[in-house]
Formats: sequence, structure tokens, C-alpha cells
Amino acid sequence: MSDTTNLTELIQQANQHLVDLKYSEGTIYQYRLVWKHLMKYAETKNYESFSLKLGEDFLSDYYGIREDIKLSSSQVFKVRCIKVLEEFRQHNSFHLCHQRSGRQVPHQFKNPLEEYILLQKELRLSHRTLQGKKIQIIDFLSYLGNKNLMDLNNLIPDDVLLYLETLNKYASATRSGILFTIRDFLAFLISKGYTKSPLSHLLPVVFTNKFERIPSYYSIEEIQKILKQVDRNTEFGRRDYIVILLAVQLGMRAGDIRNLKFENIKWHLDTIEFIQEKTKNSIRLPLIDNLKYALIDYIKNSRPKTDDSHVFIRHRAPFTAFVKGNVFWSNINKYMDAAGISINSRKHGLHSMRHSMASNLLKNNTPFPIITGVLGHENSNTTKLYLRIDIEQLRTVALEVPYER
Repeated sequence: MSDTTNLTELIQQANQHLVDLKYSEGTIYQYRLVWKHLMKYAETKNYESFSLKLGEDFLSDYYGIREDIKLSSSQVFKVRCIKVLEEFRQHNSFHLCHQRSGRQVPHQFKNPLEEYILLQKELRLSHRTLQGKKIQIIDFLSYLGNKNLMDLNNLIPDDVLLYLETLNKYASATRSGILFTIRDFLAFLISKGYTKSPLSHLLPVVFTNKFERIPSYYSIEEIQKILKQVDRNTEFGRRDYIVILLAVQLGMRAGDIRNLKFENIKWHLDTIEFIQEKTKNSIRLPLIDNLKYALIDYIKNSRPKTDDSHVFIRHRAPFTAFVKGNVFWSNINKYMDAAGISINSRKHGLHSMRHSMASNLLKNNTPFPIITGVLGHENSNTTKLYLRIDIEQLRTVALEVPYER
């Protein structure tokens, strides 16, 4: 057991253990961020010593994490941050965190799954959609395998209905998506002779409430505080500043910022034009003056010298574009923390800045079609209409962040 239960000392020792285990700087920073919030919480409760109860109360009060809810990957990590402290307090060490390997489909169901996925590929679904459907079906088939079902021909209504009960813990929107996939898979099974009787009718259509989950939102005042924490006299600061502006003023997704190329910046038109990674829709956004100046500042004074056509480049060798993943998550969190922004169970990644942009546009009485066009939520039939987006109106309601040092 550790010699101390003093929270500050325990965190210092656990942090050093992360360093000794050669965790990456980014991962260690994320641990430190959660622990810093824990220390602030403990101070408000007049706790100096760590206990598991303190950790559980912190997770519940600060992040809204409870035992009876389905946790996101971000919430799972925050729980691990507390478990790490408890393990270190008791054993002076903790288990390495490994990415769990994906759940494997039971061997007896491998062929129908592969045939179904091949059929979905022929429909030209995106890789992301295919992976989502595959995970949902593997979860269903794993459930059947755990019930000792060896042949889909022996699948009966009770098997499907009992699986349906396991989905009650999910929000209606999530449950609706899972049921849509499983319903389609069951229809495929009967069409290919893998099952004897149709079962897809057993899965109900779940009508979801789009307002069931309110998007995380930060006020203009909070965003201004965040931006003021960015040191634009440094290489990383100039990059982070323009990245945050692209999210908060134009509503760009992290993936679209990561993929942005010089060919997408139409300097002569003062616009940014690209194909959205998620929707594959064309979108045209205004290159407002303060964005333009921040972008030029980054390109001239911070961007590594390379022939790569991507705007945003890694600042360490190899000087290439960022790989897939939420590469800007820790950046925005660092500035939120420095600004003293209270998260209060809100999401706090770059995507929350996108939602904030939409909310702030709405407060400025911007028409819904313009907001929809900026976010890229239109379907293919309305894309052409929204490509003629009212650039001048967007300029008048854009968040005013003058580019003065």
C-alpha cells in the first residue's frame, strides 16, 4: 500500500508511475486533467485525503457518471483515472491499460456475417457506417453464441425478444439504430436461407425524440475566455488558435479541419470549399477576415516546411498530415481548463465548439436554412440550394474575435 493517502502526494506518485511506464505525453496529460479537476472538487468538499468514495462522488457530481448509465469512451477513461489512484494507493502500481481487441464473431456465424457485410459494401456504404453495422451485428451474434446457439436455423422468437431486453439501457436514438441494423440482418438471413422463419417483424421501430440529448453548448463569453488562453506567439498556439476558430466560427468538424488542403482555400473568393468527410456533401464557407489573418499567421510563422498539401501538419518528424483520430481533443481541453471553464457534464471536445457555433447563430436570429447549410446537414437534393449560402449574412453574425495581439 502507498505510504500516503494525501490526495496531492498520491497524484504526484501516480503521475510519476505513468512516466515510468512510458505512457505518451498526450495520455499523461489527459490523466492530469482529470486529476486536477478531482483536486479542485476535493478542495470544495474540504477533503485532503483520497478515498474511493471521494472518487465516486467526484465522478457523479462533476461528470454525471453513475453506475446505472451506459458510459461513453470518454466517461470510461475518467472512471479509469479514479481506479488508477485507488490501485496505486493499495498496491503502489496499477495495471496497464490496453485497448481491448474487438469482440469476435462466434465461428459458427462467421459466414453469414461476412456475406452480409459484402452485400453492404456493394451498396457503397461508408467505411464508418459499415463498421458500425458490423459491431452491432457481432454484439447480437455474440449474445446468441453465449446462449449456446450453434445454428441460425434454430433461432426462435424468444432469442430475439430476450436480446431486445438487453437494449433497454441505451438511449432511444441508439436503440433505434441497433434495431434498424438487426432488423435488416434478420431479413437478410431469411432471404439467404440461414433461418427457417422470418423474425425481423419482432423488432419494433423506435420513434426517437431528437431533443432527448441536448448538444453541449458554450456561450460566447466562455468561448472568448478559451481563446484568450491561447498563446499566439508560439508555434502550437498559432495552430491551435486557427483550429478552434474554424470550429467555433464556421462549425467545421475535427475531421474536416484535419483533412483541409490548400486547394480548399479560395483566397480570391474569401471562401473555404470542401467535401465533408462525414456526409460527402459539398460545402462553401466564408473566409472571414479574422480567420484569414489567423490562417496566414499560422502558415507563415508556424507551419513546418513541407510539400504536403494539407494545411495542418504535425510539428514533429515526420512532418506529415495528422492521422485519423481526434487529434485536437487535448488541445481544446487544455485551454478550457486554463480558462477555468466549468464543464458540468457537458462534452468538451472540438465538436462542442461546432454546436456552440450553431447555438450562437440561432441567438442572432440566423434563419434555419443558413444554419443547416453551414453545418452540412442538408440532404443531397438541397445541397445545391445551400451552396448559394448567404455569405454576407454569415459575416454579420459571426463571432467577433478580432485578430489583434
